[in-house]
Amino acid sequence: MKILLLTNLKNEESKEDIWIADILKKDGNIVDISWIDYDEKLDEEYDVFIKRNIWLSDNHNYEEILKYEEMANKLNNRLRCKNKKLINFNGKFDEQGKDYLVKLFNRGYEVIPSINKKEDINKFAETEKYLLKPKIGYDGMEQKVITKREIEEVDFNKYILQPLMDFQSEVQFYFLNNELQYALEFKPSKVPVYPDAIKYNYNEKEKQIAQKFANLNKQLIGIQRVDFIKLYNNELKLLEIEDAAPYLDLDELKEKYKDETILLVTHGGTLRAIYWYFHGIPEEGNVGYDMHSNCEIKEYEL
Repeated sequence: MKILLLTNLKNEESKEDIWIADILKKDGNIVDISWIDYDEKLDEEYDVFIKRNIWLSDNHNYEEILKYEEMANKLNNRLRCKNKKLINFNGKFDEQGKDYLVKLFNRGYEVIPSINKKEDINKFAETEKYLLKPKIGYDGMEQKVITKREIEEVDFNKYILQPLMDFQSEVQFYFLNNELQYALEFKPSKVPVYPDAIKYNYNEKEKQIAQKFANLNKQLIGIQRVDFIKLYNNELKLLEIEDAAPYLDLDELKEKYKDETILLVTHGGTLRAIYWYFHGIPEEGNVGYDMHSNCEIKEYEL
């Protein structure tokens, strides 16, 4: 199988994607790596397209981000018209911008209160500071903290508005298609300090909340990450549904356990995610069947 893995080699996160490409090659596939600006004549050369960490590197302004989004959308629309296997190309949330947070909040979901119209400011309690979040953006770029007096100047065509909330940590749930695999916690938050990830032992209620959001992406083929802030009263509020190219923190895992042998004892759902991660998702997108015998040991090298 010939695979084109799309990533931005100028990003530090691309180290994870180079490793993924190497694993796919070891499984007998032909794998090339490129950014989204490759010659479209090459579309016919590949059987599978995998979208990974294609984001721009740091220090880009909003106009450059918009240009990148235009390029990415053009690529998405072009490939969707072809009979190709596409991984992480059909997300309906962060893939399409941040207005979905407003829609979910208005429908009563467990979301950080969000508005995209000035007249809706009374939909959440008054606070001293607010967070402006670009509708098109990622990794906290172009976010701003403002006061209530500054709301009059907000361009709601460009931003959504949220109350600036205190929270104890950020919790991320990782799904293969819409099947939960694991969760990580970052204290006090992931951005901007990027602390070490901690395995998060979620309870049943938290699992149901995360699963509810993942199920909204019923047709997604690929990986999605459902991110929350965890308030001091232990409630989870949705931060985003990252369904375009979620970073998996695999490089951090490799460094943390470098030169060590790890025994992972787990259920079939997690085993399936590990298997398809190393061997590639099958062309028909079916990852639901088992490929491990009971008590079987499989060895993978990071």
